[in-house]
Amino acid sequence: MMTAIFMNPLIIKLAYKKHLTDIPNHRKLQKKPIPVLGGMSVYLALVVGLFFCNFFYPTDKLYVVTAALSVMFFLGLFDDLLDLHFLFKFFIQFGVIFLLWTFGYRIDTFAGLFGVTHIPMLWSCLLSMFVGVGLMNALNMIDGVDGLASGLGIVTSTICGAYFLTHHDPLFALLSVVLVGALIPFFICNVFSRKYKMFIGDSGSLILGTLAYVFTCRIIHTPIMDWNDQYCVAMLIAVYAIPVFDTLRVMSVRIMHGISPFKADKTHLHHMLLVVGYPHIMVTIILLAVDILIVAVWYLTSLYMRSINGQFFVVLITAIIMVMGMYGTLKLISLKKPVLFDKLKGHSRAISQKTLKIRKDIRDLIDGNTFRNWKIKKKKTEFKN
Repeated sequence: MMTAIFMNPLIIKLAYKKHLTDIPNHRKLQKKPIPVLGGMSVYLALVVGLFFCNFFYPTDKLYVVTAALSVMFFLGLFDDLLDLHFLFKFFIQFGVIFLLWTFGYRIDTFAGLFGVTHIPMLWSCLLSMFVGVGLMNALNMIDGVDGLASGLGIVTSTICGAYFLTHHDPLFALLSVVLVGALIPFFICNVFSRKYKMFIGDSGSLILGTLAYVFTCRIIHTPIMDWNDQYCVAMLIAVYAIPVFDTLRVMSVRIMHGISPFKADKTHLHHMLLVVGYPHIMVTIILLAVDILIVAVWYLTSLYMRSINGQFFVVLITAIIMVMGMYGTLKLISLKKPVLFDKLKGHSRAISQKTLKIRKDIRDLIDGNTFRNWKIKKKKTEFKN
């Protein structure tokens, strides 16, 4: 965390000096160029954090994960700066997942779901490729409003870290904690600051996607402590419900309309919430709350349902209703009930005012405006007197 706090101002200064910024266009939501090196802050904080942790607990076993993260960071960085062809990006992504698969980070079991405890090697490789590349691109595509990708990273890593900790896996619990520490300073700057604002970019979202795959593989291979531990597949679906199910919906709709599933547009759930009238910070809060709610549903099913298949279907249906259903409902209201939709927009703006005021106060504090404004106010008072 301290590395990220120290590095952020330096990275922002470098980005503006070298014009490494995200330029506004018809598809993007910002109104001015914003540094796009947030992934560098996360990557450096993560690597440096693991290096120093190695003095207290051996983290050298994560060398393959670190190598994979490094490749994905540089791939994302070059994509942010040069806009690489998607086929080249897919080639590298599949290569990284195959590397991880060969070193044991693979999906070769459903941990008892539907009675599947072993998946043959070929099918395991194909499934691992699909899940790994899917998670990378899902977390990349969800990065559309301030704080959403990093906020999801904080929430999902915290939950996974708690799982690792309770299942006596200190190495990956430590990795989760270091990731959260790397993300928090970026999240604060991205959501609340103007002076230190950066986008996480593809370099950051691909890191989050890679670690999501690594966490998934580690969790399904965690030794089962009792019958209730077989809920891990349902847990993973709940944890990554927002990026996964929103991306599945968006790509399915694009394919049905004869459009490339990789062609960017404004049909994600966060875009619909922006149309409703919520500011970025409220959209992020709403979607993080939905993700936590789905996780809460999973936790309740893990306590009161002995059938792991039943847990899976309850979580799956909840995720579909909460993620896909929310977009469908809002879209239907906007088309069929425009008057009601306008009222909803007015209501959303009204309830967002207090949140925006709190954000402004935090922004002034982070950017150093609080003390400056106090001095100006003091001078005006002295002048009047």
